[in-house]
Amino acid sequence: MVAMLKLDGYPLRLARSIAEARTQLADKAPTVVLIDLGLPDGSGFELLTDYSETDTALKEEDRPVMIVTTGDVSLEGAVQALRLGAFDYLTKPINIDLMRITIRRAFEYQQLRRAAREGALLAAHKEAMRATARAAAHHLSQHLTVIMGEAQLILEDQPEEPIKDGLSRIVRSAEHAAHILADLRRARHFVTKESLIAEPMLDLDAAQGDHDDIAQQS
Repeated sequence: MVAMLKLDGYPLRLARSIAEARTQLADKAPTVVLIDLGLPDGSGFELLTDYSETDTALKEEDRPVMIVTTGDVSLEGAVQALRLGAFDYLTKPINIDLMRITIRRAFEYQQLRRAAREGALLAAHKEAMRATARAAAHHLSQHLTVIMGEAQLILEDQPEEPIKDGLSRIVRSAEHAAHILADLRRARHFVTKESLIAEPMLDLDAAQGDHDDIAQQS
């Protein structure tokens, strides 16, 4: 089996006991682990138990995919291995083609777990940027409300001093609005891109819709 795995191009590390396996796993966790239940210093179930503990420091998608190999053909052994988190359970003598398929499936499964994590991170980032855009639209709406209100007062021919004060407030609100727009442009430059969800991560069109709603409520 070792010769077959090397021939297929898999980088291998060998452990001949539970103690040696634990040392290697603590040093660097591989993607896939083949566990023989009949090890000299105990049962391979001990290694499965190590990774089934809820307080493990590894995230689910970073845990090695465990494949159990054994000469025990009993159903109880297979059930126990699967309950402890084994990806698959192969009995000896092991069919080489079946082993190849199982290992390939294990690597694909690990890729899917990591892709799911990346998808969740992208979704969370997207929602955070939407929230930022909604907040920015809200602040813009407030400043624009001030600008429109002060401009309306000027149109109604208020006395000269209030006109001067109103113009000052308009200028300040316009400056605030300009700063917010500049921040949005910088954010768009860095995070607006096609993601796995096939949408811009910062949806300024949606933010504009939120702004319209706020403006109508003001």
